[in-house]
Parts: sequence; structure tokens; C-alpha cells
Amino acid sequence: MRTRIRHFRKQRGLTQTELAQRLGTTAATVSRLETADMTVSTGWLERIAGELAVGVTDLLDAPAESRHAVTGEVRRGGNVVALPEAVSLPPSFLSLAHEPMGFRIGETLGAYADGDMLVADRMALAEAAEALGRDCFAGGAEGDLAFGRLALLDAQRCLLMPPESGARPREVLSPVWIAPVVTLLRNYPPVRRTRPGN
Repeated sequence: MRTRIRHFRKQRGLTQTELAQRLGTTAATVSRLETADMTVSTGWLERIAGELAVGVTDLLDAPAESRHAVTGEVRRGGNVVALPEAVSLPPSFLSLAHEPMGFRIGETLGAYADGDMLVADRMALAEAAEALGRDCFAGGAEGDLAFGRLALLDAQRCLLMPPESGARPREVLSPVWIAPVVTLLRNYPPVRRTRPGN
């Protein structure tokens, strides 16, 4: 069975040897657990989850399309709409997020360019105080979803300032989660090359 042990170990900045020491085993065993060369029992999953401070189910390998996909597009006013078809991202771009969410910028909005890809780290409201002043996505109890600079946050509402100048603040009532942006992926136009003799 494939697991996400390596993903969470690297997020915590641990080497295989350091995790092995915490588990009372060898780095070779950790390596085999990470690469599915060894059967991972429930006991191992519980011990590893405890050391990495994640849930046991977080260690189970989820389908790649759900972990590595851009599923929404940001538009004017901090509006976020679902994409008709998800866009895959390489797993390495998600390394800074514990619970990655992927979004695409649908048009140039302030400092963001059309086509930019954003990876955000979804967190519970209780963990999100440090996200104030950062560009975030916010999800509400009624299914509201918005994007912008997080200006206000409490249990009743959050206020987001969309990235384009002159936009009105977006309010999400009864926010359930906040996802600060942790990675920006941007493609620049290629440089035109001239061929000798032209």
C-alpha cells in the first residue's frame, strides 16, 4: 500500500534517520515503509502519524488527481469558480502545504497575471490567526468561496480584499476554513531567438 509518509516527513524537515530514531527503528525500515517495499500495519501507521502530528488517514495515499489538481479559477472581485476540468500540478509544487488546494488566476488581477497557478494551504479557523494580512482563500459554511488579502477574521465572518485596485471587500459569513497562498507558479513568455543568417 502506498502512503504519504515521505511527503509529511519532508514537510516536517526530518531525515529518514531522524524519523527512525523517533520511532525506535532504522532508516532502512523507514525507507521501506515510504516506498511500499514493506507492508504498513495499522500499528506502524499510528506510530508514524503520532510522530508526524497528522491523522492516520492523512498517511494513506489519496488519488493523485485530488492531491495535485487545480480545481478553481479566481476572477474579479475575489470570485472563485470551479474549472470545468482540473489541471494537474507536479507534487513537488505542493511541498509547502499540509493540505494543498490549487487555483488558477483567470485574468490579470493586481500583482497576479492571467494563468498564474496558486497553491494554498487549507487550515481550520482556529489555526488561521497568522494568516491575517496574507492572500488567502476562504470557505464558508454555506459553500461560499472567495479570494483576497485577509483583513478580518472571527467566527462570524472574514473580510477579504480582492487583488485588483478599486475592488470592494468580500465577506464570507461563518467561515469554516482559511487557505493562505504558499506557492505562486508563473510562466513567462519565451525569449525569441534569432537564427544566424536571418
